Amino acid sequence: MFSYNKSSLNLLTTLYFFIRRAFMRNLSFFVRISMITIALSIILLLVLAGLMYSVHLSQNQISFGVFFIYIISCFFGGFLTGKKLKVRRFLWGLCFGIGYFLILFLFSIVLGSNIAENLPHILSVLLACAVSGMVGGIIG
Repeated sequence: MFSYNKSSLNLLTTLYFFIRRAFMRNLSFFVRISMITIALSIILLLVLAGLMYSVHLSQNQISFGVFFIYIISCFFGGFLTGKKLKVRRFLWGLCFGIGYFLILFLFSIVLGSNIAENLPHILSVLLACAVSGMVGGIIG
C-alpha cells in the first residue's frame, strides 16, 4: 500500500494543475492540428486505395502502407505542435502522438474491432504514433 505525505500530495496536485492549465490553454490548437492530421491521413489513405486498385498490392504491402500513414501523420502533427509550442516540444509531440492513437483506437472500437485479438498490433501502433509524434515535436 502506498502512503503519501503532505509534500508529495502537494507536488502531485501542483503537477496536475500545471498540466491541466497548459492543456486547456492549447486545446483549440490541438483540435485544429488533429483535424489537419486526420485530413492528411484520409488523403494518404485514398492514395493508398488508388494504388491498391491500380497496382494490386499484397496484404503485407497494404498493412505497411497504413502503418506508414500513421507514422507520417503523427510526425506531421508533432512537428506542427513543436513549431507552435516552443517549450517541451518532445513532450507535446509525444502527447500529440498518443492523442492521435486514442482517436484511432476509439474509432476502431466504434466500428467493432476485436481488441483482444489485435493487441500486439494495437501496441505497435501506439508505440509508432508516440515515437513519431515525439520525433516530429523535437524537429519542429
